[in-house]
Amino acid sequence: MTNRPIISAAILVLAFQALPASASDYEYSSSYQRNLAQIKVTEELHDTVNGAGFGIAVFDSLADYTHVDLQGKTSAYAPYAGSYRYFDFHGTHVSGIAGALENDIGVVGVAPGAAIHNYAVFDDNGWVAYDLGRRALDAVRTQNSLGANIVSVNMSYGPSTKDDAFIDGELELFDGYTDDFVIVRAAGNDGRKLRYEPYSGTASTELANLLIVGSVDSNNRLSKFSNRPGGVCISLRARCASSERMYNFFVVAPGSNILSDYPGQSLATASGTSMAAPHVAGVVALVAHDAAQKNTLLTPTQIASIIKESATDLGRRGVDAVYGWGLVNAEAALAPAGEVSIETAPTVGVTKPVAKQPKAKKSKRKKKAGRGRAGGRRAFSQSTIGTGDLLSGMVVFDDYGRPFEANTAALVGTSNSSVLSERGLAVLGLVSRQGTVDVDTGEHAFLAWNTTGLDGKATSALRMVAEDYELNIGLGAPELFLMEVPSANRAAAPQRFSRIMFSSLGEASELFGEAISVGFNTRFSDRLTGHVFSLTETGWMDDGEEQGLLEAEPETEGDADFAAAGLSYRVAEGWSVGGSYAVLRERGTVAGMASSGALSLGEEALTQFWGTNVTGDIDQTFSVSAFYTRAVINSSGTANSLFEDADNWGADHYGVMLDAKNLVHENSVLRFSLVKPLQITSGTTSVRVPVGRELDGTINYVRRHSDFDSSALPLEAGLAYLAETGSGTYGLTLDLVDTNLNGAGERGVTVGAGFAFAF
Repeated sequence: MTNRPIISAAILVLAFQALPASASDYEYSSSYQRNLAQIKVTEELHDTVNGAGFGIAVFDSLADYTHVDLQGKTSAYAPYAGSYRYFDFHGTHVSGIAGALENDIGVVGVAPGAAIHNYAVFDDNGWVAYDLGRRALDAVRTQNSLGANIVSVNMSYGPSTKDDAFIDGELELFDGYTDDFVIVRAAGNDGRKLRYEPYSGTASTELANLLIVGSVDSNNRLSKFSNRPGGVCISLRARCASSERMYNFFVVAPGSNILSDYPGQSLATASGTSMAAPHVAGVVALVAHDAAQKNTLLTPTQIASIIKESATDLGRRGVDAVYGWGLVNAEAALAPAGEVSIETAPTVGVTKPVAKQPKAKKSKRKKKAGRGRAGGRRAFSQSTIGTGDLLSGMVVFDDYGRPFEANTAALVGTSNSSVLSERGLAVLGLVSRQGTVDVDTGEHAFLAWNTTGLDGKATSALRMVAEDYELNIGLGAPELFLMEVPSANRAAAPQRFSRIMFSSLGEASELFGEAISVGFNTRFSDRLTGHVFSLTETGWMDDGEEQGLLEAEPETEGDADFAAAGLSYRVAEGWSVGGSYAVLRERGTVAGMASSGALSLGEEALTQFWGTNVTGDIDQTFSVSAFYTRAVINSSGTANSLFEDADNWGADHYGVMLDAKNLVHENSVLRFSLVKPLQITSGTTSVRVPVGRELDGTINYVRRHSDFDSSALPLEAGLAYLAETGSGTYGLTLDLVDTNLNGAGERGVTVGAGFAFAF
């Protein structure tokens, strides 16, 4: 180790003049520059982000600014009087690691587009910065006032005292530059735990721009020579909160056998935390350049925080006493940090996490989709919206106000082909029926049961039949309530009106997974009958699907009510025609599509249905129901959404259901259904899409409109069979879904089966 009277350069081993720079091209070499791959710096990354427009200050000895890798981009300053007759290996080597040019000669630095500002705090004889570097720091501040954009100051040196990272009074000096640049400090090469550093301020805020850098070898293990942070404090007392501990400022980077520039147009290999630190200083410039391209200005504190949060975890899980936050990761530092959100306001709100607490465990964090949530289980599909690029180019913002293009494929152009399959499988819950009470006095009848569906939730039903009325009350899944095994009891007769109206809900029927269902029929005359059917949701709607960059939150409260009234007229024995009117009131969904936050289609929605139907018994075995429903959807309350309110969106729904009672087996029902699901076919959706931002935080929006595609023809076909036998109850389902028969629709086929033994 090279010793200085007060300060020493953090370098351990150097192979002098190992290779001629001008005759070599080792850029990005897996053998010679694997240190770049370790921190995820690649040629492809440099094609878009290389630190251009920003500067790195190298506080060191005089670098060879005539070197082929440094010429034209390196400025030398001598803020202190001294002898500067020779270019020094240390300053040259460090400068090359941070920012050697990408010129197909020699090596390439972490930030080849960044300018290098070399401030000589060592002269030919040693340390000359008698004021601990204040004059040099002030010179950087002056350069920045003139437009230099120096974002990091690399200090690959430290006290000659073992296990000491800072000179007495140095931290008090640094806290005067918190808002100026990131200070990158080599941890030292004693192979020891760093000692407690007395500091009168609050380090987590006043030194939040400080990064202390240890060294790892090519296998990402701590270099034997590298100091480590331990659990010591940077505070007035030796005991402190975790946010004030040394490891909260500590990261690691490659520092063993690093090839870089050497004076005299040469290359050399060196090891030490001196070599690790400029890797971090270079990544600082990359983060600043990337943010600038996104019209985002980051503070030094924010950049330091991003680098720590994005570091690759090494050693013990979480921030630890050996590797601190972990290995600096350039690729991850350029990705979203913290939580991402969709902004709907005129300007982007930026959090400034100054006093980041070390995490006990480092794990994936849920990302909020908007200042609320993104669309959940249901989203617009290509078969619903005519243009697939309605949200193309949409950006989301991370905790630091940086915009990133969202993965809108999960929100537009994706449909769920398992809707009918989920309903079919739910029907199989009937096979696990727990108990039945069946009473028929001749004038009055009632049938009651409890059953458990596949989701483990109970469904109970009570049905009462008299000469002129019928009352049906259910608690639980309406699918189970509306399909029953045939029975001689009049209360088990099919609830045709209720079943048709429930089917008319389409995707919105999923809002009523746990509902109070009430159906009432009364006869006005021999031919005219009135019908009422209502649903009130009582539970929660599961909504845990991940959606790329935007992840839906795990649950949302389902809040909806449905009421329908109708009249049917008996035109012949067993045959009736009818008309109906229904209203669906939703909060938090629109037409069954989970909708809140930035992608809300409306906080409240009202859908009105007008329908007609024909029902009848073909014979004692077969019965049929055919129906058509027209719906109009309106929503309100989208002030904090990108979308405008739904305004008279039109939808239609039609289909036929055929039941065969006791065809295969006594006490059995076979049901076939062919249905066009409720689908929005008319109206326009309008959305403001965030596509970027300005330096002042103003968000750039583009407004897009799309008419709903009336030509799409989705189809759902289902076959369900339920039967009671002497040994138990069993059921089979077959579901087929095509999201658009007229185009490239998604198709799905599902088969389900269930059986319950009777003892």
